[in-house]
Amino acid sequence: MTNRNLHPYCYLCILILGVSAQAWAGPEEDGSYWHTLRLQGTLPAQNLYWNMDFNPRYRNEGKHIDYLYYRPAIFYKPNPKTSLWLGHDTIIGHPAGKSAYHENRWWEQFQYQFDPIASITFTNRTRVEEREREGFHDVGYRLREMIKSSTPLKNHSKLSFVVSNELFINVDKTDWGARRGFDQNRFFVGLNWKITERCNLETGYLNQFVNKATHHLENHIINTTLGFKF
Repeated sequence: MTNRNLHPYCYLCILILGVSAQAWAGPEEDGSYWHTLRLQGTLPAQNLYWNMDFNPRYRNEGKHIDYLYYRPAIFYKPNPKTSLWLGHDTIIGHPAGKSAYHENRWWEQFQYQFDPIASITFTNRTRVEEREREGFHDVGYRLREMIKSSTPLKNHSKLSFVVSNELFINVDKTDWGARRGFDQNRFFVGLNWKITERCNLETGYLNQFVNKATHHLENHIINTTLGFKF
């Protein structure tokens, strides 16, 4: 059987089956809401762009703020398929029963969009983070690898079905609690609505599995991103 005989959704099924297995029994579970406002525009230099994300995250079925992210970045696109990014995260964490804390991250990213296969577009994103926690000395290095696919829905040209999976690996151990090895996995399935040429809305279900030192956490998240291009 050749590739052209496969229905496009078969590729999405293959992607889903390739998600990392959650081997630990009985994780602690929670419902969450993550909201992202994404702004993006051009810079005076050729092929250079800016990006800004505002991202509040709520835990306990949306009752309490968990994290607040500010994420400015610049990126260079040598061609339509490839982009190189440099960004910084300012994160305010609000853990239950503890004082709020600040984390700062510099990160570098390579992103590549492959040629479509049977109307499905695949995008690969590789990110390296350097994480610093307020009040501690160690720098934590983390690798993030994501594959994302999207395919337009028949008879709905502005709607696309989206599936992605992102794996997080800690490179080192830190004095603020990061442990070397598998950190977490995020699996997303949802829809992207191209409202206009400069505005899109993506929303769906995100499963976050976190490998904590004392227990494992599984978050069931409604994840929504509203993006504007200028």
